[in-house]
Amino acid sequence: MYKLNENSNQIMVTRIIDNNFLGYISHTGNETFHKNNDDSAVIISHPDNQNLRLFAVADGTSDALYGANGAEYLTSELASWFQTLPVSYINTMPTLKSVFWGKMREINKDLLEKYNGKAGTTLVCAITGEKKTLIANSGDSRGYIVSQGDLKQVTADHLMWFKYNDPDSILKDDLRFMKGNSYISRSIGTSEDNFRPDVTVVSNDDYEALLLFTDGITDIVSDDKIKFIYDKNRPAEALLKIINEAVNSGPEYISEEARKRFANRMHQINDFTVPGKDNATMLLFKKANDRQR
Repeated sequence: MYKLNENSNQIMVTRIIDNNFLGYISHTGNETFHKNNDDSAVIISHPDNQNLRLFAVADGTSDALYGANGAEYLTSELASWFQTLPVSYINTMPTLKSVFWGKMREINKDLLEKYNGKAGTTLVCAITGEKKTLIANSGDSRGYIVSQGDLKQVTADHLMWFKYNDPDSILKDDLRFMKGNSYISRSIGTSEDNFRPDVTVVSNDDYEALLLFTDGITDIVSDDKIKFIYDKNRPAEALLKIINEAVNSGPEYISEEARKRFANRMHQINDFTVPGKDNATMLLFKKANDRQR
């Protein structure tokens, strides 16, 4: 782990295993009330099979003093747990889903007992078996795959906004401009009621890359922009440029087309997003069998 320069709060970790690219980057952001980075990320290969891996990104929520504790505890516990899992469990998806759910419930209980609901965190993680990949999330941290040239979000955003509004009434890109879009309906470590992580399974043959984000990136950078940067750059450069877009780019305004659609409900919209308003973290796993750039 290293800081990219002495004057930044930006940390990047990358490595190559069998020509596969594995890496993540995290930035504290520019807002003064985010003096600490509440995000946490981890990449772990299984000791008995380097092709089996855990990727996880978490974003601390709740109390400002304890959010980072929740995120760090979650990723470290998952990493320790994964390294002791029998390989047969990882390669049998029904078994993996069951033991993963059990571990998540244990972590949720531990955080509640230790911090009394003050150390909540989001999660997006992926566990790659030999043939299939489990992708899980809770909150608004997102998981994407790159498949046949397309960037596809495979997780759902768990937002309070959807409890009071029809999700079909907006395009996904509009969410970045909705007032109250940071209030999540699910998390880890805040309560038993909010503990409902989603689990999705995809075939390893169906994607060339996995991308995991905290909302510090996806609240600022559109999917189209993420895909453009991914396509035009080598993996490590893509990490740097996407973070830079989230933290340092000028405000992006909601489109005129969207304004027309929201003509009768403009009170729900923020006119622009503010770069660097939150901690921002991205993790990228790019397979070696994709064309090398």
